[in-house]
Amino acid sequence: MTGTDARIDPVTFEVLNHRLLSITEEMGIQYMRCSGSNVLITGNDAATAIMQPDGALVSVGPYIVTQGNVLPLIVDSTKRLSGDVGINDGDIFICNDPYLGAIHHPDFATVAPIYWRDELIGWIGASGHQLDTGGMDPGGFSIKVVDVHQEGLRMPPVKLVDRGTMREDVLRWILNQVRDPLVGLDVKGQVAALNTGRKRILELIESWGVDTVKAVMGQSIDHAREKLRKRLGELPDGVWRDVQYIDHDGHSTDIYQIVCTMTKKGEALTFDFEGTSPNARGLINSTYSGLQAAVLSAVYINLCWDIPWNRGVRDCIELRTTVGTVNNCAYPAPCAMATISAVIVTIDASWRCLSQMLMADERYREQAMAVWSGTSMAPIFAGTSQHGFPFAATEMSHFGGGGGARTYDDGVDTAGIVFNTTPNMPNIEDQESEYPVLYLFRRHLRDSGGPGRFRGGRSAELAYTIHKAPEDRLDGLFAGTGAEMPNAIGIGGGMPGAAIRIARVLSTDIISRIHSGEPLPDALEAISGKLEILPPKHTRSAMELGDVWYHSWQAGGGYGDPLRRDPERVATDILRQIVSVEAAAGIYGVVLDRAGQLDGRATETQRAALRKWRLEESVDPEPGDMPMTFAGSGRRSVAETLTVDFDKDSVACGDCGHVHCRPQDDLLAHLREVNVPLKAAGPVRGEDYDTGRFHLRQLCCSKCGGLVDVQVALDGAPRAYFRIDGWPAVTKAAE
Repeated sequence: MTGTDARIDPVTFEVLNHRLLSITEEMGIQYMRCSGSNVLITGNDAATAIMQPDGALVSVGPYIVTQGNVLPLIVDSTKRLSGDVGINDGDIFICNDPYLGAIHHPDFATVAPIYWRDELIGWIGASGHQLDTGGMDPGGFSIKVVDVHQEGLRMPPVKLVDRGTMREDVLRWILNQVRDPLVGLDVKGQVAALNTGRKRILELIESWGVDTVKAVMGQSIDHAREKLRKRLGELPDGVWRDVQYIDHDGHSTDIYQIVCTMTKKGEALTFDFEGTSPNARGLINSTYSGLQAAVLSAVYINLCWDIPWNRGVRDCIELRTTVGTVNNCAYPAPCAMATISAVIVTIDASWRCLSQMLMADERYREQAMAVWSGTSMAPIFAGTSQHGFPFAATEMSHFGGGGGARTYDDGVDTAGIVFNTTPNMPNIEDQESEYPVLYLFRRHLRDSGGPGRFRGGRSAELAYTIHKAPEDRLDGLFAGTGAEMPNAIGIGGGMPGAAIRIARVLSTDIISRIHSGEPLPDALEAISGKLEILPPKHTRSAMELGDVWYHSWQAGGGYGDPLRRDPERVATDILRQIVSVEAAAGIYGVVLDRAGQLDGRATETQRAALRKWRLEESVDPEPGDMPMTFAGSGRRSVAETLTVDFDKDSVACGDCGHVHCRPQDDLLAHLREVNVPLKAAGPVRGEDYDTGRFHLRQLCCSKCGGLVDVQVALDGAPRAYFRIDGWPAVTKAAE
């Protein structure tokens, strides 16, 4: 039931379609105002949606889009498994089982049917990340688990509200499994949100009639499908492949690869994940629900900025995947960390394929972006608060990740986490008033944005210590991905943004400084004591009085060769402490004089030397498993790096004009490759965790050394790849 024969006039359709969207937003506001959960208040880590009777997504709220994408799967499981209890007007079901539609255990989802005069006309849903789910460790992320049964509460669809009455036995059962009593208030917040959504939809029906509302729901899906197919028809056909990595599975430092091969043909997109690693022993896996949510999120943001995010988009996409892989794991593989490992890394791989397709079309090039902050994280501390309450808190500052560079400007600093469409991050004073911690600093991280002609958005770093904890002790653990290598990969010759870094400092003088009123350190290097670099998955350990815990997170990737960045902009970045003097000279080729002003002549000399160095250090690329070729007509360009002229039968450097080859030749064989350490893109690129497994693979012009593409490479892994099978004809109207 995803379409309708009845067509609503355009004005009525727009009014009611936007009314449905506003209802999903109001549901989210209702939920977050009732919840009390710090994760929701500081990170908007929630979702809401409206669906048709069969669960087809109609409207999704402007929050965590990955959570919104799986609510239809929760509806499907509810319908399949609720036969013995029935589905009645006023019912609400709750579920958090990743093998039945949820992304991971901490995301509790509630869904409710909407009836009008005994007719089921749709469903509404709400989902939110919980402070705790029970299990081995506080916060819902148990690092040492080996199967899903060790990860705490796992609910199939259970009737939480029966014909409008809360089932207190079910609520008590949930609370009996978790550490933080605020989970109960959060669940009630979801109930309040669904009650609001039901009320607003019924009001809409009373005003406009049930047939009109049903027709608008179906027409919204049809509209999205038709508009996305039209857009896909305007983009070039071809194949794009990207490879991304997860480091550490909680048990070992093994590397897991996610391989995404995207094929665009006509009006359809196929995402094939053949080559992805088998599922892990640890908690980094995701089920199929997470895989689908990831791909849809990447497609929504890159292709559907003016298209409704609903089932119509899904109808244009084919997913090819094998059960038993790290982003489509087989039961009973653990997957509590799915959102911040396999899911977001799948977004990254899908994202880069989509952005490279957009860069190959002049009409849509400005919509392309480098990968945003490539991963998320879960820094958790738990214990008893200064108010005497047990708690489990996830520090949400990492939701201020760096935005990917655009093809016309820098990425936005601390713009958000890519799957959160209403980004937010905690206020330090609010954190300190609620939890027994004191922040020493939270600030932008210098050199974190991916270098490029346009720089990736910066990430940040922070440090905190225990303060006024009743027992002078808390428990801390950390779940993160992307310490050994960055995941925010650049495009068009841009370099990757920063990786994550986790540390603690023991035996500090922080307590004496606090008591004496001395200034507190404002940088990690200024903290006296014993520095320990912690692994990206760090098991629960004691946070003692005076210990300082530190972490930084990933930034956005860059766009274009850094040697093409306006030197004045680099000089300004140095002045604002966005870029260090060392990175400016070694990566951007920009030199300042003794007075700190731009030295134009020295900059020209330095840039020429860096280009020469690239060519001197370059080698012939190893052959790929597929040729990189072009087909089409006329004169086309791929970003600013390549000019493809079919009339002249040439593929040329977009920088110097050097002809690489003919369109039908394998481009890779005519480029040069420079392999350098990850730190060539700047500090905090994995050097604290470096085991020699990763490097930067820079593909460049054999004449001028200009960068065509920069990849994070692992020996033995498939190469990133693209091939363009044909550009559609450009009509005068399209021009």
